[in-house]
Amino acid sequence: MGKIKGTAQFHAKTKQLVQYLEPHQIAVVAHEDIDAAAAESLIAKKVQAVINIKCSMTGSFQNDGVLRLLDKNIKVFDMEDTDGIGSWINYRFIEIVQNKVVLPYGNYRIDIGSLREYDEKVVNTLKNKAVDNNLKNFEQFCENSIDFAKDELSSLLYCWDTWEKGENLAGQDVVIVIRGADYKKDLYYANKFFLRKDMRTIAVDGSADEMIHLGITPDYIIGDMDSVSRDSLKSGAQLIVHQGVKGDAPGMKRIQKYDLVANTLKFLGLSEDAAVAFALKEGAEKIYLIGGHRDMSEYLSKGRKGMGSSLLMKMLAGSKIVDLKGIHSVFERQRRLKRAQWLNKAIHSFRSIFHHHKTPKKVRGVKM
Repeated sequence: MGKIKGTAQFHAKTKQLVQYLEPHQIAVVAHEDIDAAAAESLIAKKVQAVINIKCSMTGSFQNDGVLRLLDKNIKVFDMEDTDGIGSWINYRFIEIVQNKVVLPYGNYRIDIGSLREYDEKVVNTLKNKAVDNNLKNFEQFCENSIDFAKDELSSLLYCWDTWEKGENLAGQDVVIVIRGADYKKDLYYANKFFLRKDMRTIAVDGSADEMIHLGITPDYIIGDMDSVSRDSLKSGAQLIVHQGVKGDAPGMKRIQKYDLVANTLKFLGLSEDAAVAFALKEGAEKIYLIGGHRDMSEYLSKGRKGMGSSLLMKMLAGSKIVDLKGIHSVFERQRRLKRAQWLNKAIHSFRSIFHHHKTPKKVRGVKM
């Protein structure tokens, strides 16, 4: 492996780190089992390498975050002996050489720590381990989800009953965009082909940045506000901070930091659950979901042992929800088929022209 040089940037939360990363920097994260959404956000920032002070891929469950990074030629390392190291190398110029982190300091080179590099062999071994664990994990995840749903049902009903019904979205179709695996692709194709101008839009946390990038200013931004850029917060969207059942609303600190105004929404579970509940309570006709979390690995990647609140919300919303997660695969498959058809036609045309020019002329007989 050649030497990698660059400025390191560290944050304990990957979704906040990517707001400040510059191209060709070295991302230093504290992210066990890097998920697909985190990997894609690092890829979009064009980092040189990722150093993780936690385990990037444990093999506990199926997860392709590390593989996505490697496919884009971004090196991934786990660091040993990491106590306080992230903050210490933050914004410092470092080198990665022979699986070690080195800090050039004048005429000296300080050995910071050892690294463990991920390659295809390591990833495949961990993938096989995850496959072996899958059924056991699924059983436990299901049991947890049902137990959590039972425990959270009374809190959900309390929040729902005490939440005054509104009419801001009455009879309207609503699009809710949530960060998640390949959500940017889903949003791109949905916006290009079938989202209507009259649809109301809700961004959950950092998805607001991608919406605005595509020219969609959300009507509402709902969430903890920890992964939304300042520009998006000031875009004119109505801000609603997700407040926990116990009354905690850490997102208000960031709102106050920028002298902005926001309402609070007390609800259990994930911010995407709160966004669906908000749309329902405000009278939405249909709720189109782009991105977000659906399967076991996505919840486990967020550190969630079950999906109790999300399960309850899906049952409550019922047929009002239209799930667009993964819609990009349909359009990309069509595009690949069209490209293959065009290529076949081009090859056929080329062969026809080639054979036409190569047709031998008839040789006339010579008169004696």
